[in-house]
Amino acid sequence: MTSRNPLTLAICAAALHVASPAALAADGWEATLTPYLWAMGMDGDINVGAREINASADFSDIWDNMDIGGSAMFELNKGRWVNYLQVDYLAIDNGGAEVRNTGLEADIESDSTLGALATGYRFDGFGERSTIDVLVGVRYAKLDTQIDLKPLGQVDSDHKQYDGMVMLRPHLALGKNWSFSPTLSVGAGDSDLVWELSPQFEYAWCNYELRLGYRNLNYDLEDGNRSLDLTIHGPMVGFGFKF
Repeated sequence: MTSRNPLTLAICAAALHVASPAALAADGWEATLTPYLWAMGMDGDINVGAREINASADFSDIWDNMDIGGSAMFELNKGRWVNYLQVDYLAIDNGGAEVRNTGLEADIESDSTLGALATGYRFDGFGERSTIDVLVGVRYAKLDTQIDLKPLGQVDSDHKQYDGMVMLRPHLALGKNWSFSPTLSVGAGDSDLVWELSPQFEYAWCNYELRLGYRNLNYDLEDGNRSLDLTIHGPMVGFGFKF
């Protein structure tokens, strides 16, 4: 049965109007969605008491054992008010992995989500069409890991953490279509320190943009006599569109 309630129809029509690209443009908003590939590798220094373990995996290792993964950036700006969201998801199933410096083998299943949400103000930069965004926000990390360490047994970890952060996003014009955007963020909270450096070149035309760069994300964590220095890094390429 189809509802013909005038109030219901009005609400639906208003929702469609607000969500449409034409409505966004009419209200002065500009949205950009950029799915991207992050060819990430990982390096970690783990300390438990006096024992230190180094673990690493390059992109080929992660790719071979990846079940599913995806990354995207989203910006929603109005005038000088800028809003930024970035999400990375990665599920890995790695059987028979060697744990360095131990001689042991492990079956590892990992389900990881990384996110960053920030809002701020866009200032004029040096030179024509150059700007710098100054933002504050929160960084989120969820790591759900199950490790079957042979022959010692199984270890399960479901870890979530939140960190406040300050982010700088310069946008330096290099020509008519090219620009350079080195993103830097620093924060702390559940982490002792988390920082990111991501220099990117952008090529923009019409309502599209191509991003080429490198991303380095570092977490420094301590819990009693245990500590972890984790670096996630690698080249990235993305294709975005404005609406």
